[in-house]
Amino acid sequence: MKTLIFIFLLVLIGAGCKKTNIGPYQSQGTLTGYDREMCPFCGGIDITIANDTSKNPRSFYRIDKTLQQLGISESTKFPINVSLNWTHDTRLGAGSYIIVSQIKAL
Repeated sequence: MKTLIFIFLLVLIGAGCKKTNIGPYQSQGTLTGYDREMCPFCGGIDITIANDTSKNPRSFYRIDKTLQQLGISESTKFPINVSLNWTHDTRLGAGSYIIVSQIKAL
């Protein structure tokens, strides 16, 4: 009886688990270098997005993070090809900034 209850509990736990299958990234891009409008090495990276489907897409965007904050080694040389998930930064005055939710260096 204990074995049957144990198996039943395992089946319930297994049925309650949700598989998190993160699909392919929405975009491919290239980190081209540090943002020259901000001080180098203290934040801000320029990125070009290859398959940008935005209305009137920009030639490049800015990310308000360092390589380390993005999970990329600081010793990696530019340009860095990446796959990423992102959205436009809608804060007032954000302009050409994007918010990166997930990124992977290729």
